Amino acid sequence: MGSPKSIKVFGRSGRKYCIYFNAQRGYWYVAYNDGMERKRHTLLVKTRPEAEAKVQELDSPDYQERVQPVRIRWSKLQEQYLEYKTNQGKAKRTISRYKAAMEAFERHLTKSNVAFADEVTLPVLEAYGAYRTKTEKADVKTAYTDALVIKNAFKWANKPGRALLTRNPALDWETTEPVKPKRKSYTAEEIAKLESGVRPWLRPVVTILAWSGMRIGELIHLRWSDVDFKAQVINIRVQEEWKPKGRRDRAIPMHPKVESTLKTLRVGQYVVSGSRGGRLKETWCLQCLKTDQEKLKLPVGDLHGFRRFFATTMMKAGVDTNTVREWGGWKSLETMLRYLADGTAAEGVQAMKAAAQRLAAS
Repeated sequence: MGSPKSIKVFGRSGRKYCIYFNAQRGYWYVAYNDGMERKRHTLLVKTRPEAEAKVQELDSPDYQERVQPVRIRWSKLQEQYLEYKTNQGKAKRTISRYKAAMEAFERHLTKSNVAFADEVTLPVLEAYGAYRTKTEKADVKTAYTDALVIKNAFKWANKPGRALLTRNPALDWETTEPVKPKRKSYTAEEIAKLESGVRPWLRPVVTILAWSGMRIGELIHLRWSDVDFKAQVINIRVQEEWKPKGRRDRAIPMHPKVESTLKTLRVGQYVVSGSRGGRLKETWCLQCLKTDQEKLKLPVGDLHGFRRFFATTMMKAGVDTNTVREWGGWKSLETMLRYLADGTAAEGVQAMKAAAQRLAAS
């Protein structure tokens, strides 16, 4: 017979506890109300008699003074945190990013001779940025996003119901976002050269990204069922095995260039294909793009540069900021504005002349 789903146990004080066995983790858990809030945590025992004994111990007035927390290694905390995030439905790519950040922090802890999570101190945390950028040669933005993942992991572990850490060592860790210059945005002339000059299978990728504002991941997962030629829109939809950034559906009106490009592609399950007709891979796509840019003697840029081109071009064409934000799937206006390319002095002069003419005519 398996263990009952839950059992009510009364302590000596008369408080009611609910104990239950978590088959996935292999431990008994307890849930109770301490008069302030509802609490739940593992008892770290595997049998019912041990669980009932632990409840009596928990019910004792001097419980907090007598019971010592079980120490946990960073590697174990990392494992449990990633499992929790996976169960929360985070995308595989997001989990991979979290894993990379936590493994980098584990390497830093090893160098600092720290094994247990409760041994981590503020100086150890503050030294992580230098380790990640100087020793491992990572970008400062990567080190910053790593730090946010690590801070959140400590906050998660310090929740009273989890009984993993009695204190949060990252509570006073100040992580200031680095100020970096804007990344490159393509010009209209560069887009035209790329559309005609890159290898044939890459040309529709360039055109669709540049004139729709889609992320490369969204294009990779775009299905023909998401393309509506009659309504002239491309639907970015949440799928069972994949979710767009922001986890919500949106519709992008078809630019004429996108529409004509789509009508030249072979119809299958997915809209775009790789170099050999299979699924498009982001890393291979980026590698080929950079190689072709060098051959065309163009400045080397990334796949996100097409989103910056799209946002900047649409704004210059008179589309209001909120509409551009909706098309591109940016959560906030502030985020979208970081994608806009800086205008040149000549463009500024032309804009001022146009504004002066409009004002004079009004």
